[in-house]
Amino acid sequence: MVKIPDLNTLKNKGSFFLAVSALAGTMVGVGVFGIPFSFAKSGFLVGAGFLVVIGLVTMLLDLMYGEVILRTQKLHQITGYTEVYLGGAFKKVIFFSLALTFYSALLIYTILAGEFLSNIFSSVTYIHPTAYSLIFFFPMSFLVLAGIKRVSWLELVLAALFSLVIFAILVVGWPKIDFANFSGVQPEFWFLPYGILLFAFAGFSAVPIQRELLGNKEEMLKKAIISTVVFVGILYFVFAFTVMGISGEITTPDAISGLYEFLGGTIVFLGSLFGILAVSTSFLMLGSAFMETFNLDYGIPRKYAWLLTMAPPFILFLGGLRGFIDIMGLAGSVAIGLEGIILILVYTKAKSKGNRIPEYSLELPKAIYYFLMLVFLAGIVYSVFVG
Repeated sequence: MVKIPDLNTLKNKGSFFLAVSALAGTMVGVGVFGIPFSFAKSGFLVGAGFLVVIGLVTMLLDLMYGEVILRTQKLHQITGYTEVYLGGAFKKVIFFSLALTFYSALLIYTILAGEFLSNIFSSVTYIHPTAYSLIFFFPMSFLVLAGIKRVSWLELVLAALFSLVIFAILVVGWPKIDFANFSGVQPEFWFLPYGILLFAFAGFSAVPIQRELLGNKEEMLKKAIISTVVFVGILYFVFAFTVMGISGEITTPDAISGLYEFLGGTIVFLGSLFGILAVSTSFLMLGSAFMETFNLDYGIPRKYAWLLTMAPPFILFLGGLRGFIDIMGLAGSVAIGLEGIILILVYTKAKSKGNRIPEYSLELPKAIYYFLMLVFLAGIVYSVFVG
């Protein structure tokens, strides 16, 4: 006899699925397109090693953030929790790291949009990707000013669409995968996957949303975080394995263009179509969120807040800063690394000063916290002064 689940069980599963979708949808974005190229440059085994380590570190950080949220009665975002537990000075530091992340992301979206639009319309007419980037930037920036944000359910749709694109590439491209492409290591590029994977796995902003989606089932937050990071990690690995296995040393920075001579225009078109949808929705979300930070948190009039949001990435683009792999790597290493350090400090304070009993509590040796902060600090120093 088949047991029919009761209504509460279905609601719990629904809430859990939505919580997983929120974090997965935030993680899976344009950062994924830089992963195959970084693996191709450093060597597949080196890249895969970084993916496992960064995935585990991300999982730990998200679990720590989740516990901070559960130890605090009032819901905030990372800047709010930083102010609550560390004070105003650290709030300024975390704002700097967020600004670096937002500006870098808006610049990356603009660069990639040009590449994807060029791929989509290449069979019709050729226009230089730089021109396409400008065609993308102007209407999207004015949509931000008009207050148009992405629809939240698009996160789930895009994550599902990307999974289908990966599956299609894997099925169509499997006969063309050359396992010789996975051998070899290039020591001079060994560190390249670090910042790119940090950027690709970043999804701190969705953890408070997960708590809201779970409602009074907050004990499921830990499982939701772990499930999401594992799922996204597998997705990233399969994507890197497939693209690098097919295109090998000629893997392109955007991952998609280099597949053309192996798989033809249809797969490139589908991948690029997903890409332009992803960068468009992400551009609207980040641009709106950053503009509102200037407008609401700092009292800057809306039009000037919009200029502060849009002018820097536009000027940097016109100035010739268009190597999105370098931008992504630096933003991941420095901005996400800095956020990681501050999050650990916030977590240690929340352990003793939180005003709520959490549904779960991590019991880890303090040496792990110090080690992680040291790793993030070393990554920042290496990226700025060596990489």
